[in-house]
Amino acid sequence: MNKNKAEFDKQTILAVITFSLLTFLIIIQVSWIYRAALLEEQNFNHRVAMALKYAKIELGNRAPYCEEMTNFLCGRGHEEKKHVKKYWEVDSIIRSSLNAHKIELPFTFELTDTLLHYSKGRLFTPPSYTQNLNGLTDQSGFQIKVEFPTRNQFLIGQIMSQLGLSIVFILFVMYAFLASRNLYKREKALLLRTTDFINNMVHEFQTPIANVRFATNLIKKQKDISVKTNEYSEVILEETKRLQHHVEEILRVGCSEHNDCDLDDLDMHELIENVIQSFKVRLTHSNATIRFKPDAENALIKGEYGPVSLVISNLIDNALKYVAKKPIIEINTTNMDSNLIIKITDNGIGIKKEDQQQVFEKFYRVSTGNVHNVKGFGMGLTYAKKVTDDCGGSIELESNPGKGSVFTLIFPVTRL
Repeated sequence: MNKNKAEFDKQTILAVITFSLLTFLIIIQVSWIYRAALLEEQNFNHRVAMALKYAKIELGNRAPYCEEMTNFLCGRGHEEKKHVKKYWEVDSIIRSSLNAHKIELPFTFELTDTLLHYSKGRLFTPPSYTQNLNGLTDQSGFQIKVEFPTRNQFLIGQIMSQLGLSIVFILFVMYAFLASRNLYKREKALLLRTTDFINNMVHEFQTPIANVRFATNLIKKQKDISVKTNEYSEVILEETKRLQHHVEEILRVGCSEHNDCDLDDLDMHELIENVIQSFKVRLTHSNATIRFKPDAENALIKGEYGPVSLVISNLIDNALKYVAKKPIIEINTTNMDSNLIIKITDNGIGIKKEDQQQVFEKFYRVSTGNVHNVKGFGMGLTYAKKVTDDCGGSIELESNPGKGSVFTLIFPVTRL
């Protein structure tokens, strides 16, 4: 219960941290977009101001004297028709100046007298851009006021690409977060189902193993049994012990809860000899051959006897099962760079290249082709990798379909 609560608290903290980081990222993106909009607005305002200054100069060139400029702009002493014509001339000057500064928006303008007319801009209303005409007219206070009705839409359009990319990025991050969360939940559910399966499987094995051991002991206690029967009974008892140990190790690997262990000094030559001896009866009945060449000068490693012997036993067992002809197994040991190298070579059916990276995964089983009735749970090589890792070593595989496989165990040696 406490373990589940601790796991829940850990995941809750992780979710809160992830959500907080995502929120912070969104705030940064919004702030960046806002700053980009401000910069775009400042740039636009600056270009308009420069364009209006340029327009003022052009107006001065059209009417070099103040009185002439006043008449030119206000239409004093001119007919209405001429005044309309001069309005379009002013419009043309302003438009040309705006175009020269890369501003091609529709606009309106008017001549105002700031001494007589003043209105404060309203919120959310596009601002008015003004340019005073001091020095051009014979009266002070005149200015040209220009407005752009579509200014806000234009500015939004200028940052639309950045805005779109930011929205897509934020949505992608949110999707990745939710997808990762859902994937984690599915993986956790699968792990729980796998653990339940292993627990149930192990408990189902316990009863028949105990019955076999009990029945074998009853046979051995009989006084009139033959020598062969007694020998076979010893083999059954020994294999029952090994099977019991296998079941316990499967439970340990499946639950992935055993990480620390007390490591002892192991003589791998002696250990391998004992494992080979345990296969004596099976080798005879399957007409198999094991050739052991202990060439390593230092075969001492740190490890647990039971798990390490089980690794060697599993590899030999696989070599005897996955073969389509007379089994021939070679086991060689050498030393290299303060390591003990154990190579177990067989003449079995081999493993395809695409399967070689997955054979060490839990419950993964390679197709056996023409070799039928081979039982297993896909845990042997997973267990082998875990044990070698716990001992500070590693396991490697080389295989060619139809020719056999070579499993290489690498263990750090203990100094003599």
